[in-house]
Amino acid sequence: MKRILKSKHFIPICYSLFFISVFVVFFYSSFPEEAVKHRIIYEIGKRTPLTVEIKNVSISPITRITAYGVNLYKDKELFLVVDEWSGSPSLLYLIINKLKVPFEANLYGGEAEGTLFFDLKNNKITKAEGKIENGIDIGKISAIPEVLGGENSLVQGVLNGDFSLEFSSQPKGDINLTINDLMVKGVKIAGGFPLPDFGKMQSSFKSHIEKGVTKVDELKFKGSKIDLTLSGTMPLLWQITKHGTIDLSVSLKADRDVGRTITGLLSAFLATQRDGSLGGKIIGTISRPEIVKQVVNNR
Repeated sequence: MKRILKSKHFIPICYSLFFISVFVVFFYSSFPEEAVKHRIIYEIGKRTPLTVEIKNVSISPITRITAYGVNLYKDKELFLVVDEWSGSPSLLYLIINKLKVPFEANLYGGEAEGTLFFDLKNNKITKAEGKIENGIDIGKISAIPEVLGGENSLVQGVLNGDFSLEFSSQPKGDINLTINDLMVKGVKIAGGFPLPDFGKMQSSFKSHIEKGVTKVDELKFKGSKIDLTLSGTMPLLWQITKHGTIDLSVSLKADRDVGRTITGLLSAFLATQRDGSLGGKIIGTISRPEIVKQVVNNR
C-alpha cells in the first residue's frame, strides 16, 4: 500500500477514476429514460420468446435502472407481472466482454433478488442466481388456475426459495422452492374429475439439473389429509413443452375421507403398497402423461 501511495502514478490514477465516475453519473443521469425503456423492450423481444410492456423507467446514479409496471406475455397471454424491477450493471465486467447485473424485483406481493451474468460476445445469459423472500402470493398468478382446471380453480399459498443455474451446453444447478399454507380447490384431473378439498398443505420442491434434465429429488405436498411425494426426472423448467418427457415415482397417503375418493379414482392406476399407501409412476410427456402401477418393496 505504501508503495502505491508513493508511486508517481498515484495521483493520475485517482484523477482518472474520479473522471470515469463523474462521467458515468452524468451519462446515466442525462440519458433519455424513454430510449432505455424501448431498448429493454427490443432486447427482450429479440432474445426471448416473450414480449414485454413497461409502464416507465427511471435511471439513477450510479448505473441503477428501475423499471415499473412490467408485464411479460407469452403467445399473447399474460405470463408474469412484475411491479418493480431494479438492476445495477457492473461496468468492470465489460472489460472482459461480460455483463453482471445484480437485480431486485417486487412481484405478486413478494420480493426476489439475485444476479444475472450475460456473455456479450455470444449474446446469451450464462448464469443466474437468486432467492425469493417475503413470499410470492401464488393466488395472484392468473396463469395457474387456467392450467389446473379453469376459472373456478382456487390456488393459494406463499412461495419462497432459491436458485443457482448455469446455462452452458449442459445446464446445471439447483432449484429449491417451498409453498406455505397451500390451498387447492376446484382442480380437475382425469377428464374433468374434481379433486377433493385437501385442506392446508405445505409443499416443497428440491431439484438439481444435470445432463439436460431436471432431477426431482422431492416434490412433496403434505397436510392433515394427504401426503403426496414425487421424485424422478422431468424437462428443464424453462423448456417444458408438450414434447418434454417425464418419469416420476409417486407415493400417496391420505386420511379416510380423502382416501376413499382418491382410492376410487386412482386404484386402477396406483398399486397398494405394504404400508397401505398407493404407489406408481407417471411417465410419458407433459401433455400426455400416463400413470403406471408399481409396487415398491417397502422395508
